[in-house]
Amino acid sequence: MHIDNGYPLYSSEARSRMSYYPGTAGPGSYWTPWLWYDGRKGSFDYNTWQTKITTRMAQPAPVTVNMWGSYVPSERTGTINAQFRNDSTAAITGRVQFVLTEDSIYYAAPTGDLWHNHVARDYLPTQSGEVVTIQSGDSMTLTRSFTLQPSWVAWRCQIVTWIQNDVMQPDSTKEVWQGGMINVNELEGIEEGINEIIPNTVVKTIPNPCVEGTKFVFNLFSGTEYSIKIFDVSGRQIRILKGVSKGNTESLNWNLEDENSTSIGPGIYFYRFESATTITSGKIVVR
Repeated sequence: MHIDNGYPLYSSEARSRMSYYPGTAGPGSYWTPWLWYDGRKGSFDYNTWQTKITTRMAQPAPVTVNMWGSYVPSERTGTINAQFRNDSTAAITGRVQFVLTEDSIYYAAPTGDLWHNHVARDYLPTQSGEVVTIQSGDSMTLTRSFTLQPSWVAWRCQIVTWIQNDVMQPDSTKEVWQGGMINVNELEGIEEGINEIIPNTVVKTIPNPCVEGTKFVFNLFSGTEYSIKIFDVSGRQIRILKGVSKGNTESLNWNLEDENSTSIGPGIYFYRFESATTITSGKIVVR
């Protein structure tokens, strides 16, 4: 986005949201291209960004996010649902945000940048979000509707959500406990009627962090096909696991090997679970 009105990628909601974080309003404030994470000003040095983000993602998260919904291409409208499960031992109160973004936009900006990614197109319903309280071991599901404008390319659009501590910490951090993201075109053809069973399809990885291996534990109806794609931090797919559910609780082991039967190294890896009724993702820490 551009922070001044009059530019094609400008979003008043996005600008207002940026001002929510400490240090981003008033003279001498920092905007882009600084890295901001957890409400904290990181660095303008691109070379340090991946290390900072990878280190942050390796920290245990108290919340699990599961997303699903529907999208009707002919109407360019849809619905997104996000389930936030509190995995910690205490109640948490935080602010939940939903934002529709568009990727790979070509625009010759005054700064010389030609390509723009993760541009905030629309906050759902506004940039103010919603403050929620979730008890320990409990979950909460929030639903938002969205509409794609004619100029937005559907296959480049994503819905992003996160839950964030609304209380500023002594180091000026407003910690993001967990977030999720799903492509709009992945919601096409999903029937609204399955929403009642999706929240119960939660994927767990045990153990996580892991050393010698981990297993995916989940519930699906008998006869449901599923796949688990595993990626490294660069986004490269290194393994895919497939199966057909026998019903009740499923348990699928991963021996920490890639498609070439080579053991992977320590680090952060991501998985994407897909079935006819569920699309969800998460991360695995290998030590």
